[in-house]
Amino acid sequence: MKTIVRALTATALLAAFAAHAEGLSIGGSIGESHWKGDDVGGVATDRKDTAYKLYGGYGFTPNLGAELGYVNFGKFSSGAGSVKADGLYLDGVGTLPLGAGFSALGRVGVFNGKLDSSLAGSDRGTNFKVGAGVQYDFDRNTALRAEWERYRFDALDTKANTDLYSIGVNYRF
Repeated sequence: MKTIVRALTATALLAAFAAHAEGLSIGGSIGESHWKGDDVGGVATDRKDTAYKLYGGYGFTPNLGAELGYVNFGKFSSGAGSVKADGLYLDGVGTLPLGAGFSALGRVGVFNGKLDSSLAGSDRGTNFKVGAGVQYDFDRNTALRAEWERYRFDALDTKANTDLYSIGVNYRF
């Protein structure tokens, strides 16, 4: 819980000290999720699936923004059952220009994840998330992103990590 409070406090403080507004953005990414939790029903589990995320963001400065989004990790199955995973997140996102249209991205935030198990029912919990990536700006409004993100589930009596490797488009208004 302390990690969540620290992440929210840091995001709020950074937003409060921002010099000027840069505007709204929307985006989406598709990729592959990697489940790092327990096997489902104690049986070897398929730990990869197609995943996607959709988000809206607000840039407070050219280098600092926030994103609110939904992520779906897909379904992880074994012979004993399956687990579907998804959730909502709020991130503070930092951007460091590298030159020639490229930027490095870093993110930290909170994640409210839901696990829906065919064996144990459904549960949700809130925990932290982090990520890093690169962005290429095609023009002033449109960018391509490649990212890695780690989401931490706190549901169904497990604290499973799920990594998301994705490629997506960000559009700034």
